[in-house]
Amino acid sequence: YHKFVDSVATPFIRNFTDPETAHTLALQSVKNNLAPRYYEPSKNGSITTTMAPFEKAPHLTFPNPVGLAAGFDKDGIAIPELFTLGFGFVEIGSVTPLAQPGNPKPRIFRLKNDKGVINRYGFNSLGGKVAEGHLQTFRGLNGNGGDKQSEASKDVEETNYLNTVWNYVLEMITVEEEKPKGVLGVNLGKNKLSTEETADYEHGIKELGPYADYIVINISSPNTPGLRNLQQLEPLRRLLQCCVESRNKLHSKNTAYIPLVVKIAPDLSIDEMKDIATVIKETKGVDGLIVSNTTNSRPSTLTSPSDVVTQTGGLSGEPLRDLSTECIRQMYRFTDGSIPIIGVGGVGDGVSAYEKLKAGASLVQVYSMMVYEGPGVVTRIRHELSDLIANDGYTSVEDVIGRDHDEIFWRRKEQALKSKYLSNLP
Repeated sequence: YHKFVDSVATPFIRNFTDPETAHTLALQSVKNNLAPRYYEPSKNGSITTTMAPFEKAPHLTFPNPVGLAAGFDKDGIAIPELFTLGFGFVEIGSVTPLAQPGNPKPRIFRLKNDKGVINRYGFNSLGGKVAEGHLQTFRGLNGNGGDKQSEASKDVEETNYLNTVWNYVLEMITVEEEKPKGVLGVNLGKNKLSTEETADYEHGIKELGPYADYIVINISSPNTPGLRNLQQLEPLRRLLQCCVESRNKLHSKNTAYIPLVVKIAPDLSIDEMKDIATVIKETKGVDGLIVSNTTNSRPSTLTSPSDVVTQTGGLSGEPLRDLSTECIRQMYRFTDGSIPIIGVGGVGDGVSAYEKLKAGASLVQVYSMMVYEGPGVVTRIRHELSDLIANDGYTSVEDVIGRDHDEIFWRRKEQALKSKYLSNLP
């Protein structure tokens, strides 16, 4: 079934449907349990894949380091089903406080020759209330996400006859099964017409934070005017201070600490990356970074038609792979390895995931490469990554994080051993 979906169904949909319709079909297929599920290798290795990367959230254990990046399930309609693909964690969003349609269509383009994607969605979102309903349902709190979605959809989504028929067929043939659960991230965005610098993120934390295992502050989408300005030193400092305060208020009402993660762009200069690292370290309460979002750059190596390459929007997939890995390497060095990094950009096999872990990522995310490799790529990445780690003589994912930085790696190992020793003293 994996081979059929990845080698037959995925290329067929890619070649005979437009990108946004293909995205909708893929999401509905997952929601209705038609995507290939993760399967264990015939010979289970001895690699330890579980980890708890956030220092202040030792309760938050990731079953494996391969997650789904935000953008695939923007409103949280298929959370439990996504975990069956083998993801150790799933990130929904970006969710904006108010529903908004995003940019006009067409707004997503395939660079088939380069295994790349350009999108200018513009934070299309059914809004916080709809996402809250879906999150309540996922958490078993009797939320009614379906009713809320229908109401919001009148303003946001156009009627799509193909989707209606497709959903009906899937409902007829789907068998309900118990769904596995994992770590859930909620990615927060800013409404296009909002003039407030911090209010949308504070609202999102208050509204959706209670259902999230971690929260992402997305300030790096290239498709919302002015958003990336929040990555500058002073605006970033103000934003993060407000977000930390909002999260801390939430934490005071709940027992579990919710890590706060910031998603940055790959198009930053060295000085800008240093500024972000400084603010992250100075702002007590920021727990991690996602590196990186899509890029505005267009590598000279692209061979896809120029009318596609020159489309406005953020570029992701294979062309982003090296740029994002280098950005991870720089941010790991500038933060002295003290801030967990989630690496994303061109992860489509075990090698690309391994590169990001060695560069300094604690976890990796997949999205655009599923367009070309199919949903079964999650299983392949996990198997290949375990083999690579074992072949290099390591026994766990944590053993390879930051191995490209010998000095930082061994210093942190020494600090961890000292901390463990001191904690065991009577």
